[in-house]
Amino acid sequence: MNKNLEKAYHNFIEGIGHLSSSLGFSKVMGQLYALLYLSEKPLSLDDMVKRLAISKGSASINIRELEEKGAVKKIWMKGSRKDFYEAETDLAKIVRDRITLSAKWRMDEIGNIIQKSEELLQNAKGNSNDSEERRKIKFYNQRLKEMKRLYKRANSLLGKFLFFAKTIKL
Repeated sequence: MNKNLEKAYHNFIEGIGHLSSSLGFSKVMGQLYALLYLSEKPLSLDDMVKRLAISKGSASINIRELEEKGAVKKIWMKGSRKDFYEAETDLAKIVRDRITLSAKWRMDEIGNIIQKSEELLQNAKGNSNDSEERRKIKFYNQRLKEMKRLYKRANSLLGKFLFFAKTIKL
């Protein structure tokens, strides 16, 4: 293999590994994705382990996570009992899916916090005879109403953004 071609290949795999690590994922996850992205044909776990010089356990855990994230998919190869994988090459789809999932999760979490806080305030209201406590409950309820109104607007905007994002090709 041409030395510069080989250097470019290894540079890409190592670079994506480091980028992955800086984004909070494992280095191996990035390297596996990069390896599959540059592969002209699906690779088995054994192929990936050999090419990256990593443990089979690490490869297995990270490939499953990549599969869950929609970044790679399992491919059936006629005549082999091994699992083969290929990269999702639509990078815009991967980014959109990750942003969508992350935003939905955060919005759900905010909704749950607001709901739980409202329930706790209702319980506190029923158990309070102190005027200072009632004043605080009223104040907290006002703040929660403001937060809930903002949450509903943000959730609506997020829904519109996600709908729009699905319709465009990057």
